[in-house]
Formats: sequence, C-alpha cells, structure tokens
Amino acid sequence: MRNINYDTYIEQLRKRALHIYTRWTTQTGKAMPSRKPRDPEEDITLFLLDQKRWQQALASGRLERVGPRRYRWHG
Repeated sequence: MRNINYDTYIEQLRKRALHIYTRWTTQTGKAMPSRKPRDPEEDITLFLLDQKRWQQALASGRLERVGPRRYRWHG
C-alpha cells in the first residue's frame, strides 16, 4: 500500500487548481463558470445518506472520536 502525506497532497491539488483557474481567466478574460446548483431534494438526500454512513462508522468502530471535531479512522 502506498503512503500519502495528506498535507502535501492538498498543497499539490491547490497548485494544480490555481494553475487551471489562472489559465482560464487569462485566456477568456472572465472567471470560470460555476456549476449548476444541486436540486434541494437531492441535497437533502445526500446529506441524510452521508449522516447515516457517518453514524454507522462510529457505531462499528471504524471511526473513533478523539476530541472535539477530531476523529481517527481505523480502515
């Protein structure tokens, strides 16, 4: 299994995103178009599914609460 440093990964991702954004704005002269807003019903459904998945992970022990707003994943 390959180990990935999360901070390095996010930093590289931000650099790539910034590069794409700046190329777009220099070529077109305007900001990138925003995506279509999500349907409110779909948004609620996805939130409920995510909340259920989170609670199941906590109940099964795959996810452990370490402190306020801190969790540890046990793959």
